[in-house]
Amino acid sequence: MRANTDSKALRRRDALKNAVSSSLLQLAAGTLLLWFRSSLEPSRPLAILLLAVALLDFGMIIPIWISLKIRLKEIQGGEEDAAAQY
Repeated sequence: MRANTDSKALRRRDALKNAVSSSLLQLAAGTLLLWFRSSLEPSRPLAILLLAVALLDFGMIIPIWISLKIRLKEIQGGEEDAAAQY
């Protein structure tokens, strides 16, 4: 039983680490796009495209954390452990 608890803790920690690193990557990418955009005239099509992609990058952070919440529920519920028995 102890190994099962350690395994769950390891999976929770890995899931959290992955969510944080993905969020930081999205933030960095969006910030970099906004930085590139700052050198352009705001009404140019490329500037508008960069803004749209940067907003998409920032918007992807919310689904990452929603997915983490779902993943933590799966780990807590032992769904992987039950599936491994088959």
